Amino acid sequence: MASFAPGALLGRWVHSREEDTADGMVYRPASYSFPAARGREGFDLRDDGTLLAARPGPVDRTIEAAGTWTLEGDGLLALSSTGPGFPAKRLRVVSVDGERLVVKPEGD
Repeated sequence: MASFAPGALLGRWVHSREEDTADGMVYRPASYSFPAARGREGFDLRDDGTLLAARPGPVDRTIEAAGTWTLEGDGLLALSSTGPGFPAKRLRVVSVDGERLVVKPEGD
């Protein structure tokens, strides 16, 4: 299990799929200079336990849905959104710092 302060997870994280490996999915802060893409999935984790999930929409526009997030003591990040097309996710935090969040879907 990764060791980190829960506050390190706060902020808007965007999937940097070009950096994914067998060890995990990579997310970067929204301010990161991403290569061009037709859309990216991501989430904004807020300190009050709410989240704003985002994903590419049908016409290449980002669509968003509100939800909640929790962090279990063993580094399991649970995301739950209310919008259609936003399934609940359970992600194991592999590592996190100010520039990179690496997670693995629970069960991998």
